[in-house]
Amino acid sequence: MGGLLAGGGALMSGRMSFSDTRSYLDIHTSDTMEMTNAIADYEVGAAVKVAIVLKGRVQAEFDGVPVDLDARDHPVGFIWSVSQPSKVRRYIHKGSEISKVMISAHLDWVVEKLKKSPSRYRGIVDFFQSGISVRTWQPSRRILALANQLIYPQTDEPLLRELYSESRGLEIFAEALGALQAEENTQKEPDPIDQYFKAQEIREFIIEHIPDDLSLTTLSLSLGMSVANLQRIFKNAYGTTIKDFIRETRLVAARDAMEKDGLTIGQAAWLAGYSSPANFATAFKRVFGMSPSDSRDR
Repeated sequence: MGGLLAGGGALMSGRMSFSDTRSYLDIHTSDTMEMTNAIADYEVGAAVKVAIVLKGRVQAEFDGVPVDLDARDHPVGFIWSVSQPSKVRRYIHKGSEISKVMISAHLDWVVEKLKKSPSRYRGIVDFFQSGISVRTWQPSRRILALANQLIYPQTDEPLLRELYSESRGLEIFAEALGALQAEENTQKEPDPIDQYFKAQEIREFIIEHIPDDLSLTTLSLSLGMSVANLQRIFKNAYGTTIKDFIRETRLVAARDAMEKDGLTIGQAAWLAGYSSPANFATAFKRVFGMSPSDSRDR
């Protein structure tokens, strides 16, 4: 038992452990109560991350990309990749109870193993190397039991505890990869009609939330699709990328606001998500073939 200290006092109180193994796994467990509202900043290396969150919610950002591990309703398994060394910002909320196991495997080690069967695991390798995108699965009862065993190990003898942690960490990691592979297999032959409706769902969500701070990760979490699938489905249906569609939709809204509501160019730039009117004017002319001032004066 103990507290994690930062500045003026404990950030959280409870049971925590850290261990690294010979199979390139780093295992962190915690069963804690967060004692204050705070932000913790730290750095991590390139890794594949697997989390079994038994209770609570963990919110963080990896190089500004939000990662939300929400298990307030029931235990959930999460897997994602950090493809390069990243800065992490962890949000700590007073009164939150969190019970979790976090396993990090060196990215190079995982990719090296997967590339021994390149045709079988190409989808997983692409997912791991494409950036930060979180996928979930429902852990089996055995995995939930193993997570509890890691949090509360049955031995304090150093060698036995290391072997105990490594064996359970590897089994949890293996189930996470298996769930990821099963998802990849179901996506090999997509139903065209299903893909069409999913593309429509993505488009309608973007239009409905166009004033918001949309990102691929936000869309992924909101719509329950991986970033790779979002991009593929949308591009196949509409012939453009999601980012380009968001950009052009905002520019159309800004143009209409100038022409119909009399917004200034500066106001229209802000509406379209540009902090610089000059950058807004460049993007506007590229899409509409005229400057914002010409459009506004029509």
